[in-house]
Amino acid sequence: MDTEKGISKDATISEGEALKVTEGETYIDPVAEKRLIRKLDLMLSPMMVLFFLVAYLDRSNIGNAAIAGMTKDLNLTGNRLNVAVTLFYVTYIAFEVPASLALKKLRPSRLIPFFVICWSAVIIGAAFVNNYAGLIATRLLLGCFESGLFPCLTLYLSTFYQPLEQARRISYLFVASALSGAFGGLLAYGLTNLHGVRGLAGWRWLFLIEGVISMIVGLMAIFLLPDNFEKAWWLREDEKVIMRARTGNASLYQGASLSIETFDKEEVKYAFQDPKVWLSSFCQFCANTCSFGFSTFLPSIIKGFGYSSVHTQLLTVPVYIWASIVYIVVSFASDHFNRRAVFMVPMALVTAIGYALQLGVSMDKTAVLYFATFVTATGIYCVVGLNVTWIINSNAGYFKRATAIGLQQTIGNSAGIMAGQIYRLKNSEGRYVIGHAISLSTMTTAAVGYFTMFILLRGLNRKRENMSIEERIKEIDAGKMGDRHPDFRYTL
Repeated sequence: MDTEKGISKDATISEGEALKVTEGETYIDPVAEKRLIRKLDLMLSPMMVLFFLVAYLDRSNIGNAAIAGMTKDLNLTGNRLNVAVTLFYVTYIAFEVPASLALKKLRPSRLIPFFVICWSAVIIGAAFVNNYAGLIATRLLLGCFESGLFPCLTLYLSTFYQPLEQARRISYLFVASALSGAFGGLLAYGLTNLHGVRGLAGWRWLFLIEGVISMIVGLMAIFLLPDNFEKAWWLREDEKVIMRARTGNASLYQGASLSIETFDKEEVKYAFQDPKVWLSSFCQFCANTCSFGFSTFLPSIIKGFGYSSVHTQLLTVPVYIWASIVYIVVSFASDHFNRRAVFMVPMALVTAIGYALQLGVSMDKTAVLYFATFVTATGIYCVVGLNVTWIINSNAGYFKRATAIGLQQTIGNSAGIMAGQIYRLKNSEGRYVIGHAISLSTMTTAAVGYFTMFILLRGLNRKRENMSIEERIKEIDAGKMGDRHPDFRYTL
């Protein structure tokens, strides 16, 4: 059999087995493939969810700690809390592209656990800081070590799953981030009640216990995470044969560029020159402005409605659970219909309505304002997550895709610098007018960007579908690979 089609020469396939090569493409028995995907989900998804869950817990617990006494204990007067939130993203955005490009060489089974263990140690250390400078140091280090996790995980998943399977799997990461808010609220409620035990304040227990949990996850990852499907100890040889066939078929469909192993500077350059990557990155910046502001300051927003600190911790939980349920449903539908924009634009507009409600409803209508947080949460994780899936679908070639993901996340996550500042001031009613107004405008802008991307990609698909044979051969002879190949079709 042809090794370039993803099947090794020594792989034996008996009569009635799952594979058959016809005209260069490998037929895969759908029943066997479905069984394999279920196994991938069973083994990979829990690990991915755990990594992202603890990452978001450790990143956003500063919001829970702030209303549990940290602000007073560390003398976080003025805008010091906002500065601490903002500085996390300074180091976070600096290392995302290098981390995604280094993943293959440094090995996922080592690099990803390294990130988790290091930031866990930082969070444990944060439980013992005694001043503002110490808090700043921990936030800078936390951003440094968390920076590579998301681009590395999305790139890692793209080596196991085909493009039409990716939205659902990447959705698990964002569901984990949403659930981290729910778990964070519950943990904050329980752990802050340990205030005074062994002389530690409740917020210190919050950092300490969550840091220990993350450390355990990081140590487990060393032994459980394979570098790739070839080294996955939980895959049988016949299942690896199917994985090779899937990779080979995907290479045929996407311009024979997915199997490149050596570093390709040209692919990196193409990513930086691709206007679609920059448009996607700009949309991610707009959506992340809302996402980061919402996840970090939701406890403060709800407390502003007049609830106590204890009740506020609990009231954040249903909001995040609702956001998780919506995103799971939308991501499954997005994969089922193989469409992105048709879900992203409406979801962005629903979230915009939520911000409008928080701006326009009287502050004495507490129930309506609390309902508005559910409306706001409805689309936030959907648009952020599906946009990540979309950029993976829109870039073929390992290193072009790696660069595109890293660039999108670098630009998108720089929104955290702004998000940390826009929820600094309340008006006389206790409403975050500036924060809600900026979030409303950026989410509306993101909706326009998603629609523009749809029009752009649809035009490129139609152009390729209308190519003559001569034009197609000319493009291939010119060496256009990956998503520039005339056979490549963009997901809309």
